[in-house]
Amino acid sequence: MRKFYYPALSVLSLIPFSMNGQKKIDTNGSVTFILDNSKNNNTPIDSAYIILDRFDLTGAGVVKEEYHVSSNKILLENLPVGKYYADIIIRGFYNQHFSRIINVTKKGKTYTFELSEIGFYEAGDVVIPEESNDFSKASITLMK
Repeated sequence: MRKFYYPALSVLSLIPFSMNGQKKIDTNGSVTFILDNSKNNNTPIDSAYIILDRFDLTGAGVVKEEYHVSSNKILLENLPVGKYYADIIIRGFYNQHFSRIINVTKKGKTYTFELSEIGFYEAGDVVIPEESNDFSKASITLMK
């Protein structure tokens, strides 16, 4: 019986070292942000500050960088696949902030953010509303 135990124990002790079932695979993906500025004649955007935080709260500030935007698109590559909180702060003339939950996939996902229209001052376009001077509805006259 003892002759059987020694080879069996040695084989069983080597099995966990040869199995790769528990190995964690790191996969990287990409995401593209499109800043839709069609309401402002598709004028180019200067720069955007991007903050990505992991959705499961294991990594805060995975990406915290300022990006120069080319043709109103921002491409982020080599990000770990998963769910993120994304904050995009557009700087410059079109000063806006967007916040959204995004998914980074191996194939790459695209998210579109629509910028609001920026109004410009023109001397002939200003309309001043008329004031109403109805003192019968004032709070002083309605007091008892």
